[in-house]
Amino acid sequence: MSSRPVAPLLGAALAGAALVLALVGCSASAEAGPTVSGSKLAATASKALAEKVGTTPEMDCGTDDIIIVKGKKVTCELTDTDGLIYDVAVTFTSVTGSTYHIDVKVADTAKNAPTPTVDPGSSPTVKGTDIAQLAAQALTPSLQFTPDISCADEDVPIAVGNTEECAFTDPSGSDHDVLVTITKFDGSNYSIDAKVTD
Repeated sequence: MSSRPVAPLLGAALAGAALVLALVGCSASAEAGPTVSGSKLAATASKALAEKVGTTPEMDCGTDDIIIVKGKKVTCELTDTDGLIYDVAVTFTSVTGSTYHIDVKVADTAKNAPTPTVDPGSSPTVKGTDIAQLAAQALTPSLQFTPDISCADEDVPIAVGNTEECAFTDPSGSDHDVLVTITKFDGSNYSIDAKVTD
């Protein structure tokens, strides 16, 4: 039995970003220490991310003032151009008087990412040449040579139990049929079983 990954079926999520930025100009409170408004922190974090990704994302850190303490984490939200919302962890990495440094990391997955749906009547496909190559690898140990296998279909649906008819010619010139069966598919990887049927 051999297996290999299927090409990703869904779009990639927004990659995380991390950086450090120094800023000056917080307000100060005698009782609680320096603070920064949520809107100012959002603007700062957005600017920091823009330096990494090239565009300025829409960021929301709330409207309350945030007490600045080294090691404190604040969760903000980033909304991308597709309307997907990602949690953003903003951490105060150092605080000296009214100067602070932050680290900004975006979650890998959107909080409101749509649940993938699959048409019950469809399944992903792979090229018949890929199935043939995988079948050749599976049969090589038992045949003692690597067969040049070709399969009937250009695209093969990947679904457990699906079969594909393939064939090869051995070194003596004899033709052989091969039945390839999809034995496992977990959404990203599939396995096959290949048998010479004549």
